Amino acid sequence: MQTVSKSRLRAFARAYLRTMDPARAAREIGTGDDGMRLLEDERTAEEIRRARELLAKQFTPEDTVRRMVELAFGRANDCVRLALEERPPIDALDLSLLQEIRRNDKGTVEIRLIDRMRVLERLLELERGGEDEAQAFFRAMRDSLNDVEGTD
Repeated sequence: MQTVSKSRLRAFARAYLRTMDPARAAREIGTGDDGMRLLEDERTAEEIRRARELLAKQFTPEDTVRRMVELAFGRANDCVRLALEERPPIDALDLSLLQEIRRNDKGTVEIRLIDRMRVLERLLELERGGEDEAQAFFRAMRDSLNDVEGTD
């Protein structure tokens, strides 16, 4: 494997954490390397660990609530665009609301989005449940992030 600079490894780590796809992350940073080989490099593992720590420090309960609001009220235009366009620019689409898409042999397309009502119900529970329930929720979110970090 060719030597990859520290700045490129840092960029790969960030792209990998965003996409969870080593090949795509390698393409994004333009190294020409195989993403799996980059993941095997101990320097990459260290950069991923540092990026996760940085993200964990920046993660706040308000971020989670804001993201839940985005999901509850977001527009599904890009999901529809994915289904209808011949060659949609997939990397440029916001597909965060998309849960499933199917196309049968007759050309019928079925798009299933996330359950917005569940997200809204959860937001309402957090608002009504007061500080204790919200804190428990966010503590569980932080613990799940730590669990993912520990699986490296």
